[in-house]
Amino acid sequence: MVNFRSYLLPTLLALILHSVIFSALFYSWFGYAEDQRQLTPRHVKAQIVDIKTQLKAQQQKKQAEARKKEDARKQEAQKKAEARKKADAKKKEDARKKAEARKKEDARKKAEASKKAAAKKKEDARIKAEAKKKAEARKKAEAQKKAAAQKKQEALKKAEAEKKEAARLQAEKDRKEQERKEQARRDAELDAQLAAEEQELQAEADQQSVAGYRDYIANEIERNWRRPPSARNGMKVLLALHLLPTGEVDNVYIVTSSGNGHFDESAIRAVKRVGRFSELQKMESVLFDRYYRKFNLEFIPTDLRR
Repeated sequence: MVNFRSYLLPTLLALILHSVIFSALFYSWFGYAEDQRQLTPRHVKAQIVDIKTQLKAQQQKKQAEARKKEDARKQEAQKKAEARKKADAKKKEDARKKAEARKKEDARKKAEASKKAAAKKKEDARIKAEAKKKAEARKKAEAQKKAAAQKKQEALKKAEAEKKEAARLQAEKDRKEQERKEQARRDAELDAQLAAEEQELQAEADQQSVAGYRDYIANEIERNWRRPPSARNGMKVLLALHLLPTGEVDNVYIVTSSGNGHFDESAIRAVKRVGRFSELQKMESVLFDRYYRKFNLEFIPTDLRR
């Protein structure tokens, strides 16, 4: 159905445009020159024709849109009707399937009940037979249990006797092991004591053997020492000497300074002047490695003045 209200607004717009056009024509006829009056009507006429065409086109477009909407509405109604039809068919099919399923389920339940009844009858018979079998087995088990208890009692008595004997033997073994360990401890203490005493005696012998070499080294250094002007009584410097087995000086450096650089340097130069402590070659290599390969020497020259 065509909606006439949709044409009301275009109609009003057309009337307003015509009024404006007629007013413009009237003004142009009486207010402008002759050549302008001749041109204006043709321009206005062309505009009037154009507006009518546009209005007609708008009306056709709106009518087409209205028809299109009506067609869409009919198609939508048709789709809904088809959907309802399909839904009704589906409901009927579902109801039929449910009825068949209920029928099958009832048949299954009847068969299951019959099967359970047969199984129950069979199970009752089995239970009776099992009960009889268990009773017989219980009597047999009780007899075996009594025999096993008696045998176990005898085994316990025997095991207890064996346990006591094993404990006695283990105690005897532990006592002997303890005595052996104690004797070994006393022997070890005695050996350690003897070794310590022997080491101490050896150290004293070594000290006596090498004691003179330290004085020899100090004398050699002092003999090659040149007293610096700043040297004073009481000055001393602790030197570290590294020697080779031949007695040659491998390295020498200050461990504790005297506080006077010239005095320290004079001590270093004195060691380097010696260069080699030849008497050390007479010493056993073990004693040399122990006492004189690397050692500290406190240098205190006797030739000092106040």
